[in-house]
Formats: sequence, structure tokens, C-alpha cells
Amino acid sequence: MVRDDLLTTNDPQRWRAALPADACVMGSVEYARILEAHAGHAARLLVVEAAGSRIAYPFLLRPIQALPFAAAAGKGRFDTMTPEYTGPLWVRHDDSAGDAARAAFTEIVETTWRELAVVAEFAHLNPWQANDPLLDANCVEVDREIVFVDLALGDDLWMKALSSDARRQTRQAQKAGVQVRRATSRDDVLEFHRVYTSTMQRRVAHGRYYFAPEYFLAFFETLPERSFFVLAEYQGRVVAGGLYLHDAHDIYWHLSAVDMEFSAVRPVNAYHYDTIQWAARAGKKRMLCGGGHEPGDGVFRFKAGFSPLRARFKVYKRVRDRDAYEALVRAWCAHHGAPPPRAGFFPAYRCAHPLDVPQPAAAAVCANAA
Repeated sequence: MVRDDLLTTNDPQRWRAALPADACVMGSVEYARILEAHAGHAARLLVVEAAGSRIAYPFLLRPIQALPFAAAAGKGRFDTMTPEYTGPLWVRHDDSAGDAARAAFTEIVETTWRELAVVAEFAHLNPWQANDPLLDANCVEVDREIVFVDLALGDDLWMKALSSDARRQTRQAQKAGVQVRRATSRDDVLEFHRVYTSTMQRRVAHGRYYFAPEYFLAFFETLPERSFFVLAEYQGRVVAGGLYLHDAHDIYWHLSAVDMEFSAVRPVNAYHYDTIQWAARAGKKRMLCGGGHEPGDGVFRFKAGFSPLRARFKVYKRVRDRDAYEALVRAWCAHHGAPPPRAGFFPAYRCAHPLDVPQPAAAAVCANAA
């Protein structure tokens, strides 16, 4: 017997039953609601029950017609994008009947996408399930290396996970008197927002990297059991902070901010190592620190100081309606008076024109997760 449901965030109890936050915090209905409010796109959860297995596929359904050049080619059409580290997920897996469950899932996805008029499908895959063939392997690509920490090291984390530079910098923070604490009030969250916004301005980040205060407050108020803000204070002032999400086994370093005026006292080292220690004590298995904007850049090297371990972060890019997709790319080219975006950007018609943004942010604008 095969069952499938397409849930909305107005079905919170059914969503939680199908994909609990403990199983995947970024696939949770609470996180989906935060994304809906921020991005303005409807969140959905496709649930397939077959052959003793359950597969859950969270995604945002993004209208294409809203693009300035897509009034004709995009009318009534959509594309999909998943939250970070999700893609379709095995929530319950019967190994003896895995092939039957995969076949049922594939058929239901194809039918659902036709009914929703989906042109292109983009998924950020969970690193620990990305090699399981739920999706067409020909459409899976390695996007980047990401750093992760083996929290099972426990008391050995200091010597076996951190590099000598990371240990030295963390000692600097401790000697300087940097204090680390959790955000406990709305005012604390707004302090994080202040430092974060300043960080994005300094980096000349693209607009999609900016968040309204309500975005951060939503984590604090609606996802308190699965997210938290950590603040680093120096001489009574918040000078850095991070937003972390966690589920039963994994913790994710989601966002970071630092006031560079105080970078010499290493506040990021202070709060991040403190959080690694907390996660190990809490019984988490891994901390996913993410990667950099470019291979081996300064952001990646800093994160790599906290662990020698790497995972391959993969993405899924599939055109579901070839004729509509090509028409949209042609419309994009005509609108911008330019050739198609560089190979690899997907879907191509969602790339901002490089001349429309400050050059230091161009790489971020054309990241695969557009």
C-alpha cells in the first residue's frame, strides 16, 4: 500500500508526526514557517509511505511569474528549493523493501511536480543521506567541502579536533576576558541582529544575506527547543555571536557575526568552542560548521581550525519542464541583454545580473542555492 500527502504549514500536527524536528530541525514545520515569512514562498512537505518506509521531502514552492521578465513564460509555473541539509529524507527505512519505496517515491514526485507545474527542482542534500539513491544520480553534484566536528571525542576535542592555531586563538579570547552566554531576551537577539547586519555591510553582501529582526526573533520565540543564539561579550559589550540549530544527533552553525573592531580578542573562537563543548555534553554526534564562499578561502580555513574532518555537501539540480526552462532562460537573457549565467548556476533564470551587485558579492549572488 502506498500513501502520500502534500502538507502545508497549516497542518502542523501532521507535519510534526511525519517529520519531527528531532529527526531534522531544518525540515521541521517551525523552520518552514520561518522560511515562509522571510522568503514569502509557500512551504510544503511531501510525505510518501510505501513498503514499510517513510520518505519526507520539505521544500519551498516559488512562483516564477513574479520574476520581472517571466510574465509570459512563467505564468502559473513554479520551481522548488529545499531548506539546508534536507532534500528528501528517509524518516523510516525498511531495508528489505527499499527499492519498492524508492520507486513509489519517484512516481509520486513526478506526478506531484506535474500537478504543481514545476519547471525546475533544486535540493540541498543532507550529507549523511546524499548517497542514497532517492534522486536521479545524474542530477546530483558536489557543491563544496564542509567542515564537521566529531563530538564523540568529548574531552579529547581540544587536542584532537582543534588545530594549534585554533587552540592558541581560543586561549587568547579566554585571557582577554571574553565572556560567552546564551541570548535570553528579545533585546539579546536584537543585539545579535545589530552585529550581524554590520558584518554583512562590511562584507558588501548581497541583499539575500540580510535579515529583518523578525527573522531572528522567530527562532527565539517559535523554535526555542531546537535553536539558540550564543553571544560573546567583551568589556560589557556584545562583539560577536552565532545562531545554532540542532536536532537529535546534529548541531548546525547557521549564522555568525563579529564586530571586527574587537577581532583581536577572538570572540568567535570563544563562543564557537564553548558551543562545541556544550554540544558534546548534550550527547550530539556531529557539529556541521559549513564551508566557505570559495574553496580554501579565509572563511573555510577558519572553520577548518575546529576540525580536520570533511563531508561533501551535494546539491540536486533537475529540469522538470525543459521547454519552459529554456524559454525562461531566453527571457532572462533578453531582459538583461546578456548571455546565460555561468554554467553551474541553477536555475539559471534566477541569477541576478552580475552588474546589478557590488563585485565583492558576485560570488555569493551566484551561489547554487539561489
